[in-house]
Amino acid sequence: MQWVLVAVLTVIVAIAAMPSYFSGQWPWSAPLKAPQINQLRTLKTEPLDLPGWQVALHQEASISGSDWGFAEYRATEDATVDQVSGFALLLRPQPWHNGQPEVEWVDIRGSQSWQVNDLHHIKFSVPGHDGETVPVTARYFRGLDSQRTFAVMQWYAWPTGGHPAPGRWFWADQTQQWSQRERMPWVAVSVLLPIEPVGDIRPYSETAVAIGQTIQTSLMDSIFSRT
Repeated sequence: MQWVLVAVLTVIVAIAAMPSYFSGQWPWSAPLKAPQINQLRTLKTEPLDLPGWQVALHQEASISGSDWGFAEYRATEDATVDQVSGFALLLRPQPWHNGQPEVEWVDIRGSQSWQVNDLHHIKFSVPGHDGETVPVTARYFRGLDSQRTFAVMQWYAWPTGGHPAPGRWFWADQTQQWSQRERMPWVAVSVLLPIEPVGDIRPYSETAVAIGQTIQTSLMDSIFSRT
């Protein structure tokens, strides 16, 4: 009886597949899409809303031929950090459904002519929409040019996490494709905290993490939201 059941199931699958076979339109032949691609594009023209911070400046910026959104934020009275009064934020949203993160950090470093020191990773997390914890790892370093010094934090953000290595997004994207039949949207995030000339960035780690948590949460609640 088992072989009869297998034969019947084979026939059913074959019948269901016949229209796709003759039309050539297999379900997996169409390129998969990033569901929030239109929302992502607004990051270049509209500033990200960050509780506790107000936008002092926002404009589009071209860095090595790639389009970014650039914003300067100033702390409001209800800001939760007190070490800095403001920071700059660069956001590069995924340009199209098949766009992958590649050389964003190299492009920014080149455009700023930074001397990079004390490069290491810092980790933080934010609450997810389903009660889970969303983990984020960011690269953190001192960016120094002839006039200014910044504590810089960078990562690729996506709805379920974040990491500065493109390979980490790649595996999250593969999982999303197999489980949800769609791409994993991403945003390149670069935070610039102005500090004293040739200053130590480690005392600013807690402030950088607090700002990073606010940015990741805002992206999840707005740009990455399906509602």
